Parts: sequence; C-alpha cells; structure tokens
Amino acid sequence: MGEPNNALAVYMNRPDRIRSVLEYYIGEKLPQDWQCVEAKGFYTVRNARGKLSFRQRDFIGNASMCGVSFKLALENQDSVNLTYPWRLMELDCLAYGKGIEEVQERNVLSREKYGKGDDFKYRYKKENRIEPILHLTLYWGKEKWRKPLTLKEMMTDIMALPERMAGLVGDYRVNLISMRAIPESDLQKMDSDLKYVLGFMKHTGSRKRYEKYIRENQDFFSRIPRSAVDVIDACTNIKDLRESLRYTLNEESGEEEGDMCKALDDIQRHAEKKGEKRGNQRTNKLIQLLLAEGRQEDLLRSATDRVFQQQLFRKYHI
Repeated sequence: MGEPNNALAVYMNRPDRIRSVLEYYIGEKLPQDWQCVEAKGFYTVRNARGKLSFRQRDFIGNASMCGVSFKLALENQDSVNLTYPWRLMELDCLAYGKGIEEVQERNVLSREKYGKGDDFKYRYKKENRIEPILHLTLYWGKEKWRKPLTLKEMMTDIMALPERMAGLVGDYRVNLISMRAIPESDLQKMDSDLKYVLGFMKHTGSRKRYEKYIRENQDFFSRIPRSAVDVIDACTNIKDLRESLRYTLNEESGEEEGDMCKALDDIQRHAEKKGEKRGNQRTNKLIQLLLAEGRQEDLLRSATDRVFQQQLFRKYHI
C-alpha cells in the first residue's frame, strides 16, 4: 500500500467508522447483536520461482449479527485500479484457503474419525464449513470508477460463443462505495466522525468553502483526531493547514487530536503580518524613490490618496 492507502487503512480501523459505511451500504441500522473484532489479514504466498512474498488486507474482522458468523473485509482505494477485481479475488482466495487450513488443523489435532462421504485425503469432513467473506471496497478518489467492477469486465468479449459455453466463465464482483459521492443527507445519518471527513472533501472546491465548513462544524474540527487529518490531507492536500496543527493526546480515546480552527486563525494572522510587512516595504521603497526625485508633493499626496499611491506603485513596478 502507498501512503494514502496507509492513512485510509488506519482511519477505517475503528468500529464506529466501520458501522457507518455498513449502515450506509445496507440502508438501515445494524442490529444490537452486531459485533466485529479485527483478525489477522496478512498472508504469505510463494510464486512460481519459489520466492516468498505477502498480501495484506486493509481490514478483515470476525463478525456476527442475526446469529450468523462471517468475515468482514474492507479495502480502501484512492485511485482506479484496472486489475482490482482479480486482486480482490486473490485476497479472498487466500482468506478462504486459510479457513480451510484451520479446519484441517482442528481435525488433525482432535483426531477426527472419517466416515463415508468425508475426505480423508484432505482431512475434511462433509459437515465442515468455512465462514463466508463479506467484502466491501471504499473508493476515495475523485475520478469516477466506472470499470472494471467485475472479473468479466477485464476479459476479452466472448459474446460470439454459444450461451452455454459463455456461461462456463467464472466471475467475481466488486462491491464498491464511492465515498465522495455519498449524499449529504446520508452523511448526516452517520454516528461517526466519517460524516465530517467526507463533508470536508465535498467542500474543497475553494479554500473559502472548506474554511467556512470548518467554522460551521467547529465542535469536531477543534478536536479532530490525527487519523482524520491524515485522511483529509492524503485525499485533498491541505499542506499549510496540516503543518500549522499541533497535537495533544486525548487520554480517553488514546488518540492525538488537533485544533483546525486555531490553525486557521494562525494561518490568517501570519498572512496578515506578512502582508503588512510587504506593504511597509513597498511604501518605504516608494518614499525613497520620490525623495530621490524631489517629488515631495507627490509623496504627501500618496500618504492620503490610496488610488494615487497604487498608480505610483505600478509606475515604479513596486
């Protein structure tokens, strides 16, 4: 993963934020018995040459609701990936393979007896089951992700084949949420700070717009978590605002927080001082030039006539 994806993975590794995207996707509140605990999403693989490498999920958890247990997998994407359906399928295949291995290990350790219909060769009984993986991809980029969203959309066209032959091709589908496209009305229903992070992204057309949004939501932005700042910066590039932030540890949440409202005030004061200093430098240079040319009357007039002073600035290219 690159730096933006790292920031997104850290930010979305919190239960309330995960709940927000799930409730948006299914269009209703999760039940009271909803649970999700992060699991290991790190897999080692060996290529054809025998070289080891690894694959890592952004998030995978052991989840349950309505009396059903399953794996919940979340992936973050900050740009369109033309091989993504295959890459997602590969991650799920690795997770299913791990699930099968765990079943096999349990059967061996418990010295299971294998009967008719069981698979002694692979240490697998007919009643053994692996947990399904419910996967959801969160797309944070600006460009609209049209294709590919299925494995078939990566393939050459086979429409000329007989229908039953074309049906032999397997497929794999990406369940995608375009985060920036979530309507404002749905953001307001969220019970996490995700609504403010995405709300900020909707107001980045101009500095004036996002400054206004920060001021209107100062209760959150005066104590914004550092993980949220990292996501906003990765997706919108707020370099000067980020560099002006100072963080303090919130002992209750265990996360560092910053005050964006104060950072905006500091940036504005700095700009005013810089503008004042530059204005003084321009005025001093104009005074020197007018005195050198013996134009005392114009010097006195420029002190009170702003229009005339600006004309002189342009004339002397100050």
